[in-house]
Amino acid sequence: MVDFANNDVSLIIRCRTCGVDHRIMVGSDHLEDYENGELVQNAFPYLTPDERELIISRTCGKCFDQMFGEDLG
Repeated sequence: MVDFANNDVSLIIRCRTCGVDHRIMVGSDHLEDYENGELVQNAFPYLTPDERELIISRTCGKCFDQMFGEDLG
């Protein structure tokens, strides 16, 4: 668990494919870093790959897997 020192931000992101809302908690400083061009994996190393993909493309993990398969590695 990440301690944001009361600087956490709740992001509500709707998947553009299925329309389901997802809530992701991030630090406000981390969000600012991302908005200023930091790579998502560097700004939010504590998020899961599915959560980071949701921020990048507004596609949830379930829909992403349906579109591209579960294992891209």
